[in-house]
Amino acid sequence: MIIAQREAGHVHLVISRAEKKNALTRAMYQQLSDEIARAAADTGVNAIVLSGEGGVFTAGNDLDDFRARATDAYPAPSAGLAFIETLINCDTPVIAAVEGLAIGIGTTLLLHCDSVIAGRSARFKTAFVDLGLVPEAASTVTMPLHLGARRSADLLLMGDTLNGEEARECDLVSRVVEDGQAVAQALVQAERLSAKPRDALIASKRLIKAPWREMIRDALERERPVFSERLRSEDCRAALARMGKR
Repeated sequence: MIIAQREAGHVHLVISRAEKKNALTRAMYQQLSDEIARAAADTGVNAIVLSGEGGVFTAGNDLDDFRARATDAYPAPSAGLAFIETLINCDTPVIAAVEGLAIGIGTTLLLHCDSVIAGRSARFKTAFVDLGLVPEAASTVTMPLHLGARRSADLLLMGDTLNGEEARECDLVSRVVEDGQAVAQALVQAERLSAKPRDALIASKRLIKAPWREMIRDALERERPVFSERLRSEDCRAALARMGKR
């Protein structure tokens, strides 16, 4: 589930499924989309904070959901990509607080946030190719924009894992703090944003994002059919079956 905590001037969204390392289901993606859209429309909200419960950000997509889509001849539209679209279109600043694992979409969604604060021992990894898949969430554009082409290849093709300091050095995260302090620091940032004139804040983010939004939306649409095709491939089904046996 997603816990929404309304504070003075900001909303804190907590991914709460600690027993599954906060893996995201279709219902949770829908909740995230709804809460972000609601916060963005609220004139009393200047910032959105996104974090995970139990010292983990998120292990990414729920594997059972993946398996269901992989065997469905007519899969429903991806709730995960609908959530990413909501992030892309959000003019309210979004701050991510990352502790522990940030796997798959747990890493790629960060590229749509305005600030990312990570615990020192956080771990960032995208294993798309290992699962027989291709990158998603427009990361084929957003990751090279942030990290550069070669570092992006390390993550998206090689499946390398980054720790907090490495992620900061290559601009995946904004700053690194001691473990257990990411949420507190994110809330401090949210409070600072809450004190600013909202119209100026929203207009400024919109101007900052304007040069890239169309390119990012185009990347999302290019990736969508290829990801869907790969999800139903034998490579992907075999990889998911192996993971299920573990």
